[in-house]
Amino acid sequence: MCPKVTGQYKTEIKEKIIQAAIESFAQTGFDRTKMEDIAKRLDLSKGTIYLYFASKEDLFLAICEHYLKFLKEQQLSTIFTRKEDVVLYAEHFYENFRKLERGNDRVMLEMVVESTRNQKLRKGMYEHRLKVYDNVVEHLSKQIERGFIKKDIDVNGLASAFVALYDGLAASRMLGISEAQSKKAWVAMVRAVMAGIGG
Repeated sequence: MCPKVTGQYKTEIKEKIIQAAIESFAQTGFDRTKMEDIAKRLDLSKGTIYLYFASKEDLFLAICEHYLKFLKEQQLSTIFTRKEDVVLYAEHFYENFRKLERGNDRVMLEMVVESTRNQKLRKGMYEHRLKVYDNVVEHLSKQIERGFIKKDIDVNGLASAFVALYDGLAASRMLGISEAQSKKAWVAMVRAVMAGIGG
């Protein structure tokens, strides 16, 4: 008799598959990674991977959702009591998100390139990007309500600028710009922006 598979077990397996896919995509690239490569990392059958993800594209889009979930958790766990906390949060957010992504910049950048040839990925990444923007807009809107950011700020434009800055720094790191330089640029820009838009 087979043991009953619990929801928690399924969630854990799904998370392990996502982590193995991140490692595989980072190491060998999306196009050269096969589902069986990911299965081998976990000592699972390829069929087990397909129980959770219908394709590599679906698996990659699950990686996007994984990062989005972390972004939301970071934002929900943040409580500001002073305007200075907003800048401090931005610094900690960068550090925490970089720890999560460590070594995986290549995966996201490669997926951007791959999406130029793969309509399903392009559509999925576009939808993911809209979710990221919406999340950042929501977070910035809360800071406006709390008086930390001026009310007349174009929140959508500001959200786009922050996401573009983060993505641009990821591209720069791929080209050899150091982690320290990237963090310094992030912090300098956040401080300059907050000095100009602070409530």
